[in-house]
Amino acid sequence: MASSGFSTTVSTTNSTNSSESVYDGGIGTQIAFGMVAGISVVGNALVFIVLMYSRKLRSYPHGVLIWNLALVDFLTGIFIIVTPEHIIRDGYIQPPPGLGAHIFCVAIGSEVFTFGFGFISMYTLVVLGIERRYAVVKANLHPRYFTLTRTRIMLVFVWIWGFVLVLGNLWQTHYYPDENPSCVWKNLPDEALHFTIYSLYFFLRFLLPMVMIIACYLNILRYMRTTIRSFSDQMKRNTAAYKMRNKITITCAVTSLAFFLCWLPNIVYFTLANLNLLKTGNDGHFLTKLLVLLNSAINPFIYASTNPYYRQEFRKMLHRFQCLSNKKHKPNPGITNSFKIPEIILPNKQTGSNPALA
Repeated sequence: MASSGFSTTVSTTNSTNSSESVYDGGIGTQIAFGMVAGISVVGNALVFIVLMYSRKLRSYPHGVLIWNLALVDFLTGIFIIVTPEHIIRDGYIQPPPGLGAHIFCVAIGSEVFTFGFGFISMYTLVVLGIERRYAVVKANLHPRYFTLTRTRIMLVFVWIWGFVLVLGNLWQTHYYPDENPSCVWKNLPDEALHFTIYSLYFFLRFLLPMVMIIACYLNILRYMRTTIRSFSDQMKRNTAAYKMRNKITITCAVTSLAFFLCWLPNIVYFTLANLNLLKTGNDGHFLTKLLVLLNSAINPFIYASTNPYYRQEFRKMLHRFQCLSNKKHKPNPGITNSFKIPEIILPNKQTGSNPALA
């Protein structure tokens, strides 16, 4: 069976009849994966379009980081669809034997993209947590360290690192033409090496980024609770810039919390499975895997529910499209003139020029 770093671990067995299916999970899991993929693609496409439309959102580091998260979650939804194990399963047209089949197993059957995107999301959240800490706690240093150029360079390294963390999928997924499915996941032959590598994976894939993100937001929380004491600070809390900064920080914190709640069960389950303490391929394992992929579908709802500025930009974009459509169809002008969008006034400056808004 094709498997990822968080999928069913399968060793090579005797050849099975090609007409028999050995994909785990029933029709219910196919429907669930299909719904998650659809919501992820549509929801994150809308977020991506809004961020492309809004120059203000793209002019700040946090906007670039959220844009990257939306892109990664959108691609995750696409690869949920194209990976045989999730939705299509027995209906998937396997490539003919040969080099193409080997490439298919390594690139698609191994789920290297599906879970590679997950680790890119995880370390994007690390950068986002550090960026929020500097924006709130070290506002005077934020313009120096988080320019748009430096933020984009950080994201390049995040993408590289995310795929480094799934390199094991490439050499543990093999093509066997007599198997059904033909992409088979095999444990490393040396048990000690297998244990060492996956213990290191647990640290790098989950424990390290989790500790870094928690440390950043705890530092932000402690700062906000202990430093806002004086009258001047109390007045500062009432400014639009201060409120907007807090809204953005809350959005990032909730996004990080949702990520870890979705990934923690699967990380723990997969680690215990590789220690031969749990079995994979059962309903419990599929539930943890579904939670991982569900994370990419819920992020757009988090952005919309925790930050009014994203909702405002979305309404402005819809209003603009409505106006363009009205010009073509010549509707009643009274309808369009009565539709007004409340605005949150923000200075239109480049990143770093106003740390309070960063």
